Amino acid sequence: MSQRHAALGVVGIGMALRNAVQQAGGWYARPAGSLITSQPSTSFAAASVMLSPTQSMSSMRPTSLGFDPWSFFDYRKFVYPDVYDTNEALLCNRYKTHGSVIDRYVPPKPFTHWNPLLDPELDRRTKYFNFRLYASFICYRSLWGFSKPELQARILAAYKSVHLALATGDMRYAEPYVTENMLMRLNGEVSKRGRAARVEWRMASEPDPRDIRLVSGSVVHNPLKQGRLHFVQWTARIPSRQVVAVYDARGNLLAGDPEKELEVVDYWVFERPVLKALVAPRPGPQGADWRLLERLQC
Repeated sequence: MSQRHAALGVVGIGMALRNAVQQAGGWYARPAGSLITSQPSTSFAAASVMLSPTQSMSSMRPTSLGFDPWSFFDYRKFVYPDVYDTNEALLCNRYKTHGSVIDRYVPPKPFTHWNPLLDPELDRRTKYFNFRLYASFICYRSLWGFSKPELQARILAAYKSVHLALATGDMRYAEPYVTENMLMRLNGEVSKRGRAARVEWRMASEPDPRDIRLVSGSVVHNPLKQGRLHFVQWTARIPSRQVVAVYDARGNLLAGDPEKELEVVDYWVFERPVLKALVAPRPGPQGADWRLLERLQC
């Protein structure tokens, strides 16, 4: 190799490294704009000097063939497919939620058979264990920054906000934490209170986020069963101590007791859309977060 070729190689490597450093922020920042306004990636533009000092990468692209092979190396389609991949964008815009609970959790029951290995309850507990394991695997592999403590904190915030919305009748408290169908159902519950004019609610003993147990998890494909869009559902067991009192317009007590604390255990199902990944996790669809899908009657 001549000195000229070696010098060109060093310059090309240096420019490629500098270009990669300058664009490193793009891997972690969500892109602005949409599919229509986004521009092609230039991640490999600096490598053109490796071909020839007077020849650019664009001149080497066989655009006359009707396709651009370099588009396969556009990292943004892998990191942000909901923005830069047309099919994924359509799916994410169309399906914000799966709409129904995939698997309704049933709390464990005592073993009844003398041999636990032959008891059907063991099979059911094993099933939920496998569900939790698989849902955790998908969340950690597909979601950037996923952590169980953050999910538990989100569930606790949603739990308090939904109860506050039901007590005050102001759905703005619950809106960031529930799906559209659940918001409509909460509005219906408030309107059905009828003559009840006032509801007093407070949490006498707020649970620690670590006390919230994720008892079951499920993963399901989108209804069209296409692309990377999936939905993860977690069933959370939420213990608390609450005080509830319902009064009519004249101030007469209708239900509950303002002086009595109730031990409450709720099973709520939270859902989030994810872009299922094979290796590298992704931020997920724009605006996606864990939202209340269902309150189970256990």
